[in-house]
Amino acid sequence: MDDQNTPGNSVQLINLAEKAIFAQHLAELADQAFPEMTGITQSQSGFLYVDDPRLLSAQVYPFKIPANLKQDLEQFCKQQFVSISEYQSDTPILTTAAWNGGDSIHLYPLRGPQTCFGMVGLTSQQKFTAARKQIWKRFFHLFGGMVDRLIERQQSERQLAHLNTYLTVSSMLSQPLGLHDILEAVLYCSMEAVSAETASVLLLDDEKANFLFYQVEGPAKPLLDAVTFPTDKGIAGSVYQTQAPEMINDVAADPRFFGNIDSKTGFQTRNMIALPLTAGEESVGVLEVINKFDGEAFTEDELFLLLSIAEEIAFAIRNARIFEYVVDSYCLQRQGLATCRGCKRPLGSWTPCIKYRSEML
Repeated sequence: MDDQNTPGNSVQLINLAEKAIFAQHLAELADQAFPEMTGITQSQSGFLYVDDPRLLSAQVYPFKIPANLKQDLEQFCKQQFVSISEYQSDTPILTTAAWNGGDSIHLYPLRGPQTCFGMVGLTSQQKFTAARKQIWKRFFHLFGGMVDRLIERQQSERQLAHLNTYLTVSSMLSQPLGLHDILEAVLYCSMEAVSAETASVLLLDDEKANFLFYQVEGPAKPLLDAVTFPTDKGIAGSVYQTQAPEMINDVAADPRFFGNIDSKTGFQTRNMIALPLTAGEESVGVLEVINKFDGEAFTEDELFLLLSIAEEIAFAIRNARIFEYVVDSYCLQRQGLATCRGCKRPLGSWTPCIKYRSEML
């Protein structure tokens, strides 16, 4: 590119900057910027790679790169980002070990005040004049600021979504309703939060030897009602034994998957998030959210969102069991059913009744 083409390309750069400025998300930024960016540089393809602690995982946004090569691209980016993070110059890095065996790639680091948080890759053989290099240097400084802003926005939106879900679930769990009614509302909230088809709460029997599908919502509900299976089987069994959450996006390939239930019910489990339900030090069961809509994969963001409410659900279940014990050992035996007439905490509630609490004081 020679300086005779500067006016035309300056307009293209302005168009590029305008599109990038008004982007609301990283994916939109890549979609808006790369058609102009590759056009100006006469590149065949490109990508945006972002790796920042404010995100739950590194993200790659390819442009004109075949979908079947995305995994290779991700591995290439991880390797190159280690080097480019330590690279102090603003001059782009030219790598000849192209990830797809094709053209060499120019890597442009994206930096904030303290650290490098990403890079732009462009396949280009074009030579720039000194003046043009300065323009691109200033553009990528501006582009890096846009990426940084969108990372901050994405983090804020994730935190707000987590807070809203947590407050919604906490509000549901505080209602004086039966446990089945509460869990029905909570499971639907969980399904909506992560766009899942079905969800269930598995509780332990008295001997802690088997799981019972205590509450199921979604299309699997009529199939799994009262179904039991051993606590040492399946992904749920592994989560219960290790007390560690799991996100599996291909359950058929996981050797722990207990396929007997799918075989008996006809329900097909594709992917799932499974979390331990632990109230303090007491393990009460497992929460499963199953089958993301449209065949998509669950994300780490969704896993962390469900983790934020799992403990609340576990304490609600434990409190319900305490209430059942109160009813059986006190209300029914010492007061009788008639004494609950007019009580502000009747037997249908899982919060201990006023009479019981006053006598305990």
